[in-house]
Order: sequence, then C-alpha cells, then structure tokens
Amino acid sequence: MVLTLACIVTLGTCFAGCTANADPGPVRIGVLLPANGSLAMHSLDGIDWVVDSMNRQGGVGGRMIELVYRDTSVGNISGHAEELAGRDDVDVVIGPATSAELTQIAPIVTGKGKLLISPSVTSGIVTAEYKENGLVWRTCPTDGRQLEAIFRILREDGVENVSLVTANTTYGETFARLAPAAATMNGIRIAGAVSVDAPDNFTEIAARIVEEEPGMVVAVVYPEEAVELSDALAAAGSSAGLFLTDAGRSPYVLENQGERAEGIRGTSLSPDPSTGYSIAYEEVFGEAPPPFAAQTYDALLLAVYTAARQEAAPAEPLDASLRWVVSGDGTVKGWDPQEAGEAVAMIRAGEHPAVTGASGPLRFSGQSSAGPLAGYYTCWAVEGGTFCESTPVPSADVTPALPGLSYDPAAGTEDRPVVWMVYPQVKGDRSFADSAYRGLFRAQESCSFTKRECSYDDLDLLNGVFSARNFTEKPDLVITEGFEFTDASRAWAEANPDIRFFTLEQADYGLPNACDVVMVPYGASYLAGVMAANITETGRIGAIAGAPVSVIDPFSRGFTEGAEAYDPSVNVTVRYVDESFEGFGMPERAGELARELRSEGVDVILMIAGSSNTGIVDAARETGNVYLIGEDTDQSYLAPNLVVASVVKEIDTIVYHAVENEIMERFTPGQEVWTLENGGTGLFISPRFDEYEWVVADWQDRAIAAEKNYLKTTEL
Repeated sequence: MVLTLACIVTLGTCFAGCTANADPGPVRIGVLLPANGSLAMHSLDGIDWVVDSMNRQGGVGGRMIELVYRDTSVGNISGHAEELAGRDDVDVVIGPATSAELTQIAPIVTGKGKLLISPSVTSGIVTAEYKENGLVWRTCPTDGRQLEAIFRILREDGVENVSLVTANTTYGETFARLAPAAATMNGIRIAGAVSVDAPDNFTEIAARIVEEEPGMVVAVVYPEEAVELSDALAAAGSSAGLFLTDAGRSPYVLENQGERAEGIRGTSLSPDPSTGYSIAYEEVFGEAPPPFAAQTYDALLLAVYTAARQEAAPAEPLDASLRWVVSGDGTVKGWDPQEAGEAVAMIRAGEHPAVTGASGPLRFSGQSSAGPLAGYYTCWAVEGGTFCESTPVPSADVTPALPGLSYDPAAGTEDRPVVWMVYPQVKGDRSFADSAYRGLFRAQESCSFTKRECSYDDLDLLNGVFSARNFTEKPDLVITEGFEFTDASRAWAEANPDIRFFTLEQADYGLPNACDVVMVPYGASYLAGVMAANITETGRIGAIAGAPVSVIDPFSRGFTEGAEAYDPSVNVTVRYVDESFEGFGMPERAGELARELRSEGVDVILMIAGSSNTGIVDAARETGNVYLIGEDTDQSYLAPNLVVASVVKEIDTIVYHAVENEIMERFTPGQEVWTLENGGTGLFISPRFDEYEWVVADWQDRAIAAEKNYLKTTEL
C-alpha cells in the first residue's frame, strides 16, 4: 500500500507538472464574413496583415494568432456558425456581414457561450433584440446615427422633399422606422416610401417616384437593388438625385453602372482620420480601404485583447473580459500593430490601457449590442468613376488625439531605436501631417524601431519633458514638422545634445545634433502657374493660402511668376484664410473665399491652405466651372474631375530617409535643401488630366532656372 500511494503521488505530481506547462496552443479566432460578392466590404486581407504583424512581435505572450475563416458568400452560414461555435479552441467569432445573418446565427454562437462581434451590422433592431445578451457586440454605430447624418446633409443641400426606398430586411426596416422623425427634425418632407425585395418591379417603383417629384431619392438598399433602381429611375426620366446608404457603397455599383453612376451620392462609415489607418492601408494594399475595413480590424483587436485578458483572469466570463478591455483608463494605446502588441503585453501584465481602434475610440455603453458610442461618417459622391469622400465627421463629440508618449514598462518594448514624430496637427489633414505619417509608416514596415506620435497640441507636455529631461522612454531621433516648431525645436535640441533632431521647414540652428530640411516648392508652383494660365478661359486665376507666412511665399510667388511667364495678361489673385496658423484649419472660411474668387471670374485655384482645402473643394463642387490645384500631396482624390494637378513635396520620402539614416547611423547635421531639380518637389498631374503632361516636359528646365534665381534672393 505504501508503494501504491507513493506511485499515485508521483504520477499526480507528474501530471500536474504536465498540465501546468502544457502549451495552450495558438489564439484561434473565428471569422464569418464574405470573401466575394457585393457584400464583401470588410477587407479580410487587412486582418491577415495585422495578424501577421502581431505574430512577428510574439502574438499573445508567445501564442500565435490564427484566423479560422469560413466564407459566408458560399455554403450555409448556419452550418458555418455551428462548426465554429462547437470548437473548443474558438472563443470569439467575428461577423456576420448583415443584420439578417446576425439574427440567424447569434443564437447559435452565443448559445455555446462564445462572443460574436460584427463589424458591419448597423440595424437598431439588433440593439433591442440582444440588449440582454452581453455576448453580442459590434464595432460599428447604429443606423440611427447614419440617418441623422443623411438628413442633415440633405437639409444643408437645400433638399425639401425625398422619396424613401428601403430594403425589406431588418436593415431597411430600421431606416423606415426612424426616417420620419429624422426628416421632420431637419424640415424635410417624405413624399413617398416603399419597401422592396430583390424580385420587385423597379420600373413601377420608379414611375411612382416620378409622380412624387422628390428632390432626392434616398435608397436604403444593397448594391444589386441600387443598380436596378438607378437604371429604372433613368429610364423613367426622373430628375431626382440618388442618395445611398453604407450598404450601397460597393464597387459593384461602379462596375455595373459605369458612367451612369456619376453623381450618385451617399454616406458610409469611415475610419477616424486622426488614426492614419486609411494611409497605412493604402501603403500596404495600394488602394483605399473598403467601407467596413476599419471596423473589421477593430473587431480583431477586441478579440485579441479579450484573449490577453483571459490569460490574466482565466476565471472571468468572456463577456466580462471584453467589457473590462473597453473600459480601460490607463495609458492610451493606438490601433497599429506596434501599439496593439504593446497593449496585449500590458493587459497580460494586469495593466488597464485605454485602447483605441482604427475606426475611432473603442468606447461602449452598458449595452454591448448598441455598438460604440461614436463613429465617423463620410459623405461620398461618384466622380470620375470613383468614390470621392468628404472629410469624415464623428457622430458624437470626439476630440481627435494621438497616443502621444504612450510608453509603459509593462509593454516590454524591446531594445531598439526610438523615434518621436511631432506633427503640426493630428493626422487627417490630407496634406502635411498625413504625408509625414505615410513616410513614418513606410519606414516602420521596413525598419525595426519604436515610434511615438504627438502633435502641436502636446507642446506643453513636450516642453516639460525636454526641459527637465524627464524621459520614461528616451528618443534617439525626434522629427518635428512645420514652422510653428521653430523656437521649440531649437530649445529642445540645445537642452538635449545627446538626442538628434530632424526638423522640417524651420531653421538651420548650427547645432551638431540638428538637421533642418527646407522644401522649396517655387519651381513646382511655377509649373502650376504655367498650367493654370493655359487652362483659364477667363484670364483670371487665384490662390487661397492658409496664412501669410514664410512657407507660403515660394508657392504664391512661383505660381504668379509661372503664369506671367506663360501669359503676362493673366490676372493672379492671392487670398489668405487667416492672419495666423489657424487659417490652415478653417475649411468653412476657405470655402467662402473660393466662392468670392468664383464671383470675380477666377476659374483656376491653387489650394495652399492645409486642411482648409476641403472647404475649397466643397465650394468648387457647388459653384462649378472651376479647376483646382492641390498642395503637398496628390490631392486628386478630393475631386478627380476638378483637381487637375498638385504641387507636391516629397515629405513622405524625406521622413522615410530621416528614419533610415538614424537606423543606419548616418545622421548628418546642418541643412538639406530639396527642390524641383533634386526631386524634393514636383508638379503631379492628376490621372484624368494627363493631356497636361506637356507642362512638365516643356517647362521643367525654365522652372528650375527660375527657382535658382529665386533662391539667390531668398533667405531660407
């Protein structure tokens, strides 16, 4: 008996040790989304990319992340749900795509105690149906928010009557139920409303709409129905515009409508522009993210963070773990793979970071099925065969901010170079800041370093850190962007001789740890002036600048002198949005100036007002018969049929090389001058206006010569 007991104790100890040290295996996450068809608007490639990036950083405490994907565009979605929900190694399922599918599979998935996170189910009916079910979540706001945005946009456009067409689905029913109140709130009358199924006769529906004489047809339908409705309205001779909701914003509409799609408008969810997600997506995949890509990305983040929390609190219910994740009040962590990987490490260590996503703040009410408290929407229009978007706006009060100095010892950041990027404003300006972030992101994809991002809003914090040399994570390289940092950068560099500073368009401080870059857009602007003078039919062209500051001078002078060189009779008018830096962020005022110039006969406008440029574009769409020239980056995406060219500064390339030189220990103090001649600036001709390529070919040498003369008389 003694021997038997000894064997039992020994075997028990052995098995206990095996259990304690057992490999828990990878973190497996189920995905129920379509890979093909008109509803495939989630970017499965996007979540594959972040999984690969996070796995290179160690996944979740060494456990690799794996996606168990089932394509809902084929097969039976209930069968797919049964399979994933029945697996012991899958705790979270991302999906489905539609409200009808969620109603179908939610009981299956949550019935097995698994979390279900949809990135695109927006119906408010789902909120009510699952208000007591803490296992149903979504990363997109409800349709009520979108409906409010739609009728606010229509009111501002002067629309008084609309016809409402809604799909006979849970999605459509939500809009049909909430539309009357939203319309009344905005002083708009619903002239008629109809619910449709795919087999319905759209010819009869279009004939009825013509009789209603609406100013706009608001269609809450899926892409196939949107195409049929558009064709039927055209055949019936309707003069009303067509306004679609997020479900209709699909390449399917462009492919099947062709030129007939021109002028169709709508709203759709958008990533938070201050995160830079859209820029990163374009860098990785070469195209803009589809409508629900950011929300799908965020659903994955929540699934991974929940797995990390389960490791720290294994006895905690799944829904409680996810609720804990989104209630963090500690260090702010961003969406990108580096920040997400650090957030995972912090959560596993018991820290409670405030996590944010690609789509915006990941903050929820007590009712998980209601979706996040705020989301971003953009109003789009089909122009030149593409979806052209306005600046995204939040559905609730949100203060854009960057993660800042988000280092936390619990993140366990490995020993590698640290780069701080300080923008003139938060990302989302579609200009200076966004271009710098593009270069920073590109560098991070190819080099190993840790980045931190701040903006001018963090100036007081940065002043305190640099003056006291109170670093929790000391940077090796600090990149500051914009003339407004001139004094601050000098003070920081003088107080911290062991930190290298790379400044953009500030001053040559003559310090051994500082390098300033001057980008001279005179030559490129000279070419823009030549082009504008050739295009104008009125003999009047203009420029709208953010403020009368030194960095604007080469733009305005080059533009004016290029136009004069081509045709001395052309009149050039320059207007300023404001007398201070604030003018670079006042789109409404910029729009007013654009309307003034149009009333004076100006038919070509150079936009040099930063994020205020969006106001100029909106005014140009409104007034018509005007062409635009963008700044800093290719801005043809703002209005492909209006933006003929852009005076570009290769800021992304310059930032990329600054980081690369730091990594390779090639930092050189002093001043770098980038011009038209050495490729630092240029005139980018928009794709739809390639007939003007002759401007660059025929006038490049004259522009370079004029720029050299300009530099002889200008102090940089």
